[in-house]
Amino acid sequence: MLDLRQAFNKRSYVEHFMSEKAMKNCTALVLLASTLLFAKPQFEKYFENKTLRIDYFHSGTAQTEIFSLDQVYEEGEWPGTRNQLINNLQLGLYEAQLYDMETSELIFNYGFCSIFGEWQTTGEAINGIYRTMHETVRLPFPKKPVKFVIAKRDTNNNFMPIWSTSVDPNSRFVNREKKQHPFKIIKDIDNGLPFEKVDLLIMGDGYAKNERKKFRRDIKHYINVLFESPPFSSRKQDFNVWSIEVISGQSGIDEPRRNIWKDNALGSTFNSFDIERYVLTMENRRIRDIASIVPYDALYILFNASRYGGGGIYNCIATCYTGQPENAPDWWSDYVFVHEFGHSFAGLADEYYSAEVAYNDMYPLHLEPWEPNITTLQMDGQPKWYNLLTPGLAIPTDWGKVTFDSLSGVRRSLSHSDADYAKKKESLAAQINAILDADELKGVVGCFEGGGYSSEGIYRPSINCRMFSKSVVEFCPVCQNTIERVIDYYIK
Repeated sequence: MLDLRQAFNKRSYVEHFMSEKAMKNCTALVLLASTLLFAKPQFEKYFENKTLRIDYFHSGTAQTEIFSLDQVYEEGEWPGTRNQLINNLQLGLYEAQLYDMETSELIFNYGFCSIFGEWQTTGEAINGIYRTMHETVRLPFPKKPVKFVIAKRDTNNNFMPIWSTSVDPNSRFVNREKKQHPFKIIKDIDNGLPFEKVDLLIMGDGYAKNERKKFRRDIKHYINVLFESPPFSSRKQDFNVWSIEVISGQSGIDEPRRNIWKDNALGSTFNSFDIERYVLTMENRRIRDIASIVPYDALYILFNASRYGGGGIYNCIATCYTGQPENAPDWWSDYVFVHEFGHSFAGLADEYYSAEVAYNDMYPLHLEPWEPNITTLQMDGQPKWYNLLTPGLAIPTDWGKVTFDSLSGVRRSLSHSDADYAKKKESLAAQINAILDADELKGVVGCFEGGGYSSEGIYRPSINCRMFSKSVVEFCPVCQNTIERVIDYYIK
């Protein structure tokens, strides 16, 4: 079965990301395997309308990975898809898989990323330091015993199994406790049954008891921001939005570099991976316990801080600040909220290449990244968005990169102590924006060098996008197409 699964992965990757010419070279074995696997398993045959939650510990270094089971839970109704049990989105570094124990048939799978998987690219992990992180996978609740597998991409982008365990849904070791929490639950947008919609859950962190009204204002604001942004603006009817008023002991979140420590309920903290503005949390079990009281597909944490920051990991979590730093534009947090949701909901990569990151060669240039909006041109010399390219455009696409990089370098070298700092910054910003707003490249899909934290060798689809520049520019056509595909996965 795993051999067929490998063939299916190879065909799916080719199908989504290779050119027509390369597609014609697919082998008969791959086509046969995909035919067998596209016999869709039926939800009612294999699953109950409940959620299987599997918690485990993920340990290791950059080169090693060790998994150990923590706890299996039976939780409330299953909010995810009941029609597309075999996921063909081809997103994520890892994949969760369920196999029927009797027949070895793959009955459910989906891709995801994790904080540990991202941490593996840091200097700490590369230097052999071991870390352990708590993770959760949520799946439909099986009627019979299953084999649970976590697979990870190899260098050919095939998902290969790296850990497995058996799960008996009738076992006395399955925790069936119904979690009770004192926090208020609100369904902010109700468009239908959870399994027919994308259910977005937003929780607050760092909101003290006397700040609940602020949380409600923040929820309203960022929901509006999200659904004013294409393609979400035309798909609002496909979403339900839930919020949980999680109360913290203190206002704000941790800021380790400033030696500021708060009693915030969900453990959100600045300086994740020692990056100044990167905000994540290691309190996974507590977050998942609280979240379990509502049905959800996507999880977002709004943290109560005016300092710029956030984070987003595919099918894991997103975070965003909710205040306004002094002398900062009021749209900055709006940009962050939508940008980070692009990561966590659709698996979109960062397209910028000039900001501080903790990663070391996160995207090796000899490998094709799995993310849908960046490429190293490893596939027949064409980007994976081949079918969306603007006709007649050169690959790679010239966009004035040398001038852009020069101006960006000058802007980064400016000092706040300069007497004419504001004037210089404004002038440089105008020149940079003139490059990004060039009429001849608006709406164009090509192959623009610079992306995925690398100035050279990695390419993005458009000259500008919500995943590239710190602005409220719309998602590019390739990113919008991916977001639409993910929404369709949940609702069709």
